[in-house]
Amino acid sequence: MTTPSKEADLGSLGLPTGEDWVKFHVEGDAISFEVAASKFSQPAAEPREHKPSGFVERWGGTARKIEDSSDG
Repeated sequence: MTTPSKEADLGSLGLPTGEDWVKFHVEGDAISFEVAASKFSQPAAEPREHKPSGFVERWGGTARKIEDSSDG
């Protein structure tokens, strides 16, 4: 874990650019941290094939609005 000084600014922490999960440990006046996961350190997910389910073709356009005067 990296332990920065109290006066350290964010630029001096050396965090990678982008979205990161950072794990902090606080003990008294000392704070230490480590990058738990980085968006750029993980391989991109493979795009999956999407098979149409037919839901829209079957149910599309069948919705109707029902007014209920007793419903507040």
